[in-house]
Amino acid sequence: MRLATPFDPIEVGEIDNFAFDFAADMGAASIVSTSWTCTLAPYQTATDPAPQTRVLAASAVTALEVRSPIDGSLQKRNGFFSVASIGGMPSSAAGGTYILEATAVLDDGRVLKLNAMVLCKALG
Repeated sequence: MRLATPFDPIEVGEIDNFAFDFAADMGAASIVSTSWTCTLAPYQTATDPAPQTRVLAASAVTALEVRSPIDGSLQKRNGFFSVASIGGMPSSAAGGTYILEATAVLDDGRVLKLNAMVLCKALG
């Protein structure tokens, strides 16, 4: 398992969208379906009785908008993205690290996976 650069932290109870861009590995293929898994990383004291339920929805898109860290404007990005709505982490997970993994099934039969970590932080 290769863990990419971590996502920005998510607060207990917060819901946010997370995305992976599969464009570098797509070639001429298209994404026909996508799914996500959410697990707590091993060897930590944080607990979550049902981490997979933190994946609320997932979809494949070819464009999305991201906010510029410089001026806050929205900028369109094209690619082959798997996007998931993630959230509702319990207070028992504060300080814990989740591993988010997206699977993309392509129309040429290949199955691609990307993953990264996200820290769950306490409210405030």
